[in-house]
Amino acid sequence: MAGWAPIAAVKLKCPFCGKEGVTAKYIPPSLGVKTSSSSSAGTKTKIYKTLERYEGISGCEFCGKTDKEIQKALRDGVYSKEKENKIVERLKKQGLFLDEIKTKL
Repeated sequence: MAGWAPIAAVKLKCPFCGKEGVTAKYIPPSLGVKTSSSSSAGTKTKIYKTLERYEGISGCEFCGKTDKEIQKALRDGVYSKEKENKIVERLKKQGLFLDEIKTKL
């Protein structure tokens, strides 16, 4: 990979406890070049952009979650009963609630 260099370690908020206890290496977005060659068509060069990313994510210092749990939570999101309750309340206000729909069927 041409053109990338990790910046110093940065502190991230833990998705579980909300404190800045997770360290990671930040790799900024960059441009890359890919060249392909063909005998009949000649060479073609494509320029592409890589997204920013974090590598070497550590576990949380405060809540004790492991690095694998932190990576999964950052990738997939964190399940929270509060989020679910907000969604259920919003559905009730709109007149759509799953229990009511199941009983009508």
